[in-house]
Amino acid sequence: MAEHVEDARTRIIDPRPRVKYLQGHVPRAVNLPLSEVYDRETLAIHSEERLPEIFGKVGVDFDSTVALYDSYDGQSAAMLAWLLEYLGHPRVMILSNYIEGWVKHGGQILYRPVPAEPKIFGKKLGRRGRALLNEVLQGGDSKLLDLRSEDEFQGKVSTEPRSGHIPGALSLPWTELIGKELQFLKPQQELRERIGEVGVNLSDRVITYCSNGPRAAIGYVALQQLGFENIQVYDGSFHEWARKPDLPLEQGTIQENPRVRPVAPAASPCVVENLPGMAPAE
Repeated sequence: MAEHVEDARTRIIDPRPRVKYLQGHVPRAVNLPLSEVYDRETLAIHSEERLPEIFGKVGVDFDSTVALYDSYDGQSAAMLAWLLEYLGHPRVMILSNYIEGWVKHGGQILYRPVPAEPKIFGKKLGRRGRALLNEVLQGGDSKLLDLRSEDEFQGKVSTEPRSGHIPGALSLPWTELIGKELQFLKPQQELRERIGEVGVNLSDRVITYCSNGPRAAIGYVALQQLGFENIQVYDGSFHEWARKPDLPLEQGTIQENPRVRPVAPAASPCVVENLPGMAPAE
């Protein structure tokens, strides 16, 4: 991140709420709170026409590299990174440490807001990375990963009219992917082992979901770090599914965990960048 702070071609984005941004941010970082990409009434992300306008207003275009950072637990950065890739942006990265880690390792913090320099950000959609309701209903040979808590998965708690999980889903709480000591994600070897235990192969088509997207986006980024290439986020998630009374739900912990091949390391499109002088999280 330090080298990108001085690079005018890099647009640094702080996705935290405005009040957190003003309490201290990375130099040159503009503020784009995650809430800005959601429709406040429906809780759905804005349209494919509106999203490029939102990113363009904070200076994102296809000629720039986008660097994101976050506080615990990285949901906002992960969600914006996924959206940018869905819109076709080719160079997106997330700081491997939270901003608290940036400070701990001597990174500079500023307090005045950075004015954005608007750009024209088009879109190059290839339908890559996003699953809509009809694709989840079709199922096929995809593996459906539920990134909510175990209690949400089992139906013990819910913020929706109905509780439980989408039939056939595998439970992988997002907290089992989050790192320790200010690290965004766990080391890759730990991620491989946990995802293998769930029953997911590197060659699988995977659809992640949660309540309305951000935790599912953490799953998307984590799987990318392990070399998964066929991953989609169902951003409508449980919020959309549970509000359709004709759609089935399951409760409890019933899920299959077939024997799987080890997940092999590979390069990933959405880069989780390490701080200068720190070893990669392997």
